[in-house]
Amino acid sequence: MPYRDLREWLEKVDQIGELLRIDGVHWDLEAGVLSCLTDKMLLLDRFPGYPPGFRVLSRLHRQTLARFFITSGWSTEARGLELIRAWLKRLREFKPVHPTQVSEGPIMENVETGEQVNLLKFPAPRAFEKEGGRYLGTGHAVITRNPDTGLINMGTYRLQLHDRHTLGVYASEGRDGRVNIEKYHSQGKPCPVVAVVGIDPGLFMASVEHVVHTGGVTELDFAGWLKGQPEAVFPGRFTGLPIPAYAEIAIEGEIPPGVTLPEGPFAEWVGYSQQRDAPVINVKAVYHRNDPILTVSIGREVKPPGKAGFRTDFIRSALIWDQMEKAGIRGINGVALYGNRMAVISLDNLYAGHSMQAANIAGHCHAGAYWTSYIIVVDSDIDPTCLEDVIWAVMQRTEPKRAIQVLEHCWSSQLAMQDPSQVQKAEYAMRPERATYISKAIIDACKPLEWAPSWHEDVHYSPELKEQAKKKWGAILGKGSEKEYRIL
Repeated sequence: MPYRDLREWLEKVDQIGELLRIDGVHWDLEAGVLSCLTDKMLLLDRFPGYPPGFRVLSRLHRQTLARFFITSGWSTEARGLELIRAWLKRLREFKPVHPTQVSEGPIMENVETGEQVNLLKFPAPRAFEKEGGRYLGTGHAVITRNPDTGLINMGTYRLQLHDRHTLGVYASEGRDGRVNIEKYHSQGKPCPVVAVVGIDPGLFMASVEHVVHTGGVTELDFAGWLKGQPEAVFPGRFTGLPIPAYAEIAIEGEIPPGVTLPEGPFAEWVGYSQQRDAPVINVKAVYHRNDPILTVSIGREVKPPGKAGFRTDFIRSALIWDQMEKAGIRGINGVALYGNRMAVISLDNLYAGHSMQAANIAGHCHAGAYWTSYIIVVDSDIDPTCLEDVIWAVMQRTEPKRAIQVLEHCWSSQLAMQDPSQVQKAEYAMRPERATYISKAIIDACKPLEWAPSWHEDVHYSPELKEQAKKKWGAILGKGSEKEYRIL
């Protein structure tokens, strides 16, 4: 069923038993620790030093399948590779649902401008001991406009709380929001910006996923499709940018050129980032509902390769698959992305060079280009969501010199650098803060087409023979998968 805002979404989550309400938690570390101890959503209230009703919803970054089905208005019984296929099919039904313009909404119940602005009124958490401060924006969306095309972008770029009316904003290299900021700054102008720091998971998903702006499609169009109804927006009084009328909290301001403050460290998906100088948002206005809910992504204990660890990200996997096929890659059997850093492509290898073509597109399409360091291509008999099978293919079907290629100067950010202190030396002036690259390793683990079909032919029992054995000996063998009874 469609939902209009975060509060309607929370009602549905509460009905399935995945919402916990806790009062009296401290914003400094305690909220983060509690959030890592459960898979449920935590709605926190009555923070020491804050009035009742100024709430925090944590774990916006982690969705169980049940919560994802509420967020997307869709469901399936499929799991594993079939889940990726099912979401891919759903993605291909996408039709933009454009926002509707309204003159007012609940977020305008409280409007503060000028000296009234006080960002410290919200219980922004400090999630980890080594973090450089409190972060108002971790489960949020930042809205900017491209000054050349007028196209609206919505992306999630972290926001550090500096004082009553100043936020630090960090956007990685190449992200649309950073491109927009730099376009304004190159003209000597401040960049207008809206930060929506209390949003429903549909808006958050549209903000963090790699929506391709083909045909002028924006993240707000994607959010409307995902939620089953248009997003209601009104123009900000200082920036003219669209502000979701049913969001919880929105901040309107501008990012001046040439002004920075120290930002971080911050516990990113790759581990702690380094402190650096970052642009700031000078806040002009704050809008919020009565009893506002600050949405944050805290409680994640991360080890590289990232937030998903070695679990597949079926949402981003389907996006890469879709963009590969739109680029003309044929014969794809499956795509699985692991923790943003490794993608596995299962392929019907149809012609010489086909597997390498697929690997290059997977590593450079919009959804797959950012941070992905390893692209492995396997034959269609390998399930890309089963890492055991993938590694078997790499070990048994490759000769390293032939199978591995390394591509240089690919899209990345300083977050992905193994050692941020190591900067490439050159005889000419450099600006490393503006240019961070990553290399990509392509591993072609498909059987070479020049192999005779009988060479290294797979050895396996037929399904029929296995079924006969199960019927005859099943009572003795007991229940369980074949892997559980494997002899090592």
